[in-house]
Amino acid sequence: MDMQTVNASADAVPSAPVQPVLNPEKLKRLGDQMAKDFESYEKDRRNAELQWTKNYRQYIGIYDPEIERQLDDNRSKAYPKLTRVKCVSVLSRLMNLMFPVGEKNWTIAASPVPNLSEEDLTQVLADVQKQAQESGGAVTDAMIEHAVMEFATARAKNLETEIEDQLAAVGGSKLVNYVTLCRKVMMSGITYGMGVLKGPMAREDMQRRWEQGGDGVFRAVAVKALMPQFEFVPIWDYYPDMSAKYLHQMDGQFQRIVMSRAQVRELADNPEFLSEVIKGYLKDHPKGNYKERPFESELRSMGVQTTVNQNDGRKYEIILWDGFVSGDYLKGAGVEVPDEKLGDSIKAVVWMLDGLVIRADMNPWLLLEEEERINTFHVFIFEEDDASLVGNGLPRVMRDSQMGVAATVRMAIDNASVTCGPILEINRGLLESTQDTNNIGAYSRFYRDDDSAATAGIPAIRNIQIDGHLGDLMKLQELFQSFADIETFVNPATGGDMQKGPSEPFRTAAGASMLRGDAALPFKDVVRNFDTFTQSVIGALVAFNRHFNTKPTIKGDFQVVPRGSTSLIAKEVRGMGYDELARSLTPQEMLYIDWKELLRERLSVRDMSQSVMVDDAEATRREQAQSQKQQQQDAQMAELMRAEVRKLLADAVKSLTQSDKNAAAADATTFNAILAALEKNVTVPEIAASRAGGGVPSGIVQPQTGGGGPGAKRAAH
Repeated sequence: MDMQTVNASADAVPSAPVQPVLNPEKLKRLGDQMAKDFESYEKDRRNAELQWTKNYRQYIGIYDPEIERQLDDNRSKAYPKLTRVKCVSVLSRLMNLMFPVGEKNWTIAASPVPNLSEEDLTQVLADVQKQAQESGGAVTDAMIEHAVMEFATARAKNLETEIEDQLAAVGGSKLVNYVTLCRKVMMSGITYGMGVLKGPMAREDMQRRWEQGGDGVFRAVAVKALMPQFEFVPIWDYYPDMSAKYLHQMDGQFQRIVMSRAQVRELADNPEFLSEVIKGYLKDHPKGNYKERPFESELRSMGVQTTVNQNDGRKYEIILWDGFVSGDYLKGAGVEVPDEKLGDSIKAVVWMLDGLVIRADMNPWLLLEEEERINTFHVFIFEEDDASLVGNGLPRVMRDSQMGVAATVRMAIDNASVTCGPILEINRGLLESTQDTNNIGAYSRFYRDDDSAATAGIPAIRNIQIDGHLGDLMKLQELFQSFADIETFVNPATGGDMQKGPSEPFRTAAGASMLRGDAALPFKDVVRNFDTFTQSVIGALVAFNRHFNTKPTIKGDFQVVPRGSTSLIAKEVRGMGYDELARSLTPQEMLYIDWKELLRERLSVRDMSQSVMVDDAEATRREQAQSQKQQQQDAQMAELMRAEVRKLLADAVKSLTQSDKNAAAADATTFNAILAALEKNVTVPEIAASRAGGGVPSGIVQPQTGGGGPGAKRAAH
């Protein structure tokens, strides 16, 4: 644990009041009780530790000691790391599902019936009355409820943006964000069955705010603000109440923290800790109190620290209790406890150094929330198990399959080492006495010295063929591997291998996405478990901002909505659904669609950043430019149509015969009149109707013809 994490753990608890000086004698009684409880919790967790060490050996590809003792030194000890492949595949798949590009796996929504503060409610009512006066209507209950919901929804959106910004550095550094911490929690859950995250703890940070001066100019001002911080807790340092059947039934949990001497000394400078107790212990124990646990020895033997002496007196061990403590114990230890809670079990936080209490106070969330319970330790269970509080990890689920694959591979290698090399039977009595049979290689020559007729047909050297059953062993290995695919629901399709898809149509982009979407269905239960973890973490952040964030625009009545399970649907399938919706909407339905939000969703399901979208001003400018361009095109098209009509009529006039001048003149006059009418926007149907009825449209001069004749007949037609 680095210095930054220690500081966060020590002084980054949500409440900041300085505790009164505690009674050392009564503190000792509390410390003795807590130390005894820790020993009990440690003993109860031992079986889980043994399983965790098995899981870790299986993950890195090391045989358990009892199995390795049975393996001959001259035989193969190969260990195909199938478990590691499965664990990494599940981790990658879950991270892709829970943290897709451009989306969050949570959101903040207003409560169904939001409760606003008196100040906010007064503002909402004033706005509703103003709108009613402008419209000339009366204020109704529906109008008020609608305005309250809109106000609460806007506040929820502001808080969601605030929390999203906080999560970018929730680990105390820009390099340790929420996604990084969640990856560690997920990997711990997959490997061991449980992942733990601790927080939020408060830390001071500088933020920029805009303040308006007396001259009306806004200036940036740096101010101190409390920011939330979380830390990942390794499963080895977390001691739950193993006597409970479910996590919410635990009396509490212990956390074991190993620190350096300098880090412990730094705690003494924190006013919330008992400085004299810490300094006195450091003086009396200069070599520390850390003792290596059995599981630490086992883990060290698997790595590169086998030669490191862990008990050389350079570390200190601090035990933290987060759970229920008798109110009488806390009161006797000097903690301010309300009289009405003396007979109750109260959630408290107790820090111990080798059985000495160095800090004890009521749980800060209990002081702040009173009725609302906020967790400090947020737990992710990979697979729930009624027989184990800490759940099951993936290695335990597929252990038999992994051992089966390892056994068949070892047998195949041992058999191949026998069958691939020549096995020779040599009858030395049939060879010359000087013949060397120890070094047999290429182009070797053997000289026979045998004149007996009885052995004339027997070779002096012959090859012995041994069946290695390699084909059968490979089939058995594939069988165990298929068992592992079924047990872990991690198959080639889940891992992205489309070569083993069901058919050629499924190898298209949309078909492959559907196949992967079906392969992701077994992950739903795991994702639902992670949704519970997400709801716990984000819920704690909502409470943190409610008490420590001074921005008025994020205050309100909210609820956390986890969205992990909704992201399991194949994105191309969702994209096709959005595309079909856009095509099938009727003009009346389009009036109710927010096209900008629909575009955001279509980009999101295709893992495209919304940065490709322009702002509203640019979109309006482009729409106006497109409208002007369309008007210009319509005007040009109308002009082209008028020119085409004139050309056709002119060609018709030229084609008239010159045999009848009077008729031709009449026809020319008629066509000129039609052209004049077209110039005055008289439509063609009006011209046809007037000719059929014998009338003349307005603007057309009736042509004068001189008598009958063939030309006159043509004009009549």
